[in-house]
Amino acid sequence: MNIGPRDEGVRRSSRGRQLLNVRIRATTARRKRQEIAAKLSLLGIVVALLCGVAWYGTNKALDKFFYCNPAYNLRELNLKLDDVITGEDLIARTGIEVGENIFSIDLAGTEKSLRSIPMVADVLIERILPSTVKITLTSRVPVAWVTSASDPSTPYNPTSMELVDASGFLMKPLLITTSHHQLPVIYGVNSAEIGDRESLHNDDLKKALTLLSIARTSVDSLLVIRSLNISKGYCIDAITDQNTHIKFASDDFPTQIEKLRRLLEHCRDTGRQLESVNLMAKKNTAVKFVMASLPTTPKRQQISEKPKFTQQKTRGKKN
Repeated sequence: MNIGPRDEGVRRSSRGRQLLNVRIRATTARRKRQEIAAKLSLLGIVVALLCGVAWYGTNKALDKFFYCNPAYNLRELNLKLDDVITGEDLIARTGIEVGENIFSIDLAGTEKSLRSIPMVADVLIERILPSTVKITLTSRVPVAWVTSASDPSTPYNPTSMELVDASGFLMKPLLITTSHHQLPVIYGVNSAEIGDRESLHNDDLKKALTLLSIARTSVDSLLVIRSLNISKGYCIDAITDQNTHIKFASDDFPTQIEKLRRLLEHCRDTGRQLESVNLMAKKNTAVKFVMASLPTTPKRQQISEKPKFTQQKTRGKKN
């Protein structure tokens, strides 16, 4: 089929109109995108202005009704400190002051500061409207003192020792109470580990804590351990409140405690007192009792007998 000049012109004209239409559509689409972008920008500016106004108004309202309202000034600080720290030291540590607005107190910072005290197990801080802040501390429960000294005759000095709980967590108390003075002392712990003030990874200390726990629950009031010496490693030397020296093997505590319980019951029933016990041997437990003192002549009897002796001697001279 032959294409003439006229057909060629028509084709070129049609192609030109198509290109023009494409350019018009592209221009229209670009203009629409620009319009949408402008509208979105304007909308963003409006939203930002509204948010700014709302934020400013909210802050003004909060300042007026809460932060600057004298009705919410701190008037009462309700403290339950569980013998961890004194009220004066807590105020100095946290910076809380009576008279400041309770909403301006940084509760999170206060809680963090109090949790950094080793003796603290838990912290609860509450705002009680309109003018009270309540702080409740829960103390860890210490079971013994820990010292690097290996000689139980070392003078008792709590300021140079650490408290330890049943898990082995070390604590330097800010406030030493009467109950702390009644706790036993564990001697022979590595001084470098004591300085870490963290949970000790010390097998000998863990064994000593286990022994204390078993003794406390199994022997009741018959046995009160005053000190444990773990410096030897292969055994634990204990001293009771009656100055009885007990040598424990470093394992199988329940069996040894049962032997000791029978011995203590025997002493209770017979009125005897243990001086030393070696529980390391599985058979033939070495036991030493306190020797009973010899009876002494009453002073009244000595006084009455003395003149009689003098009288007999005088008669002898006369004869």
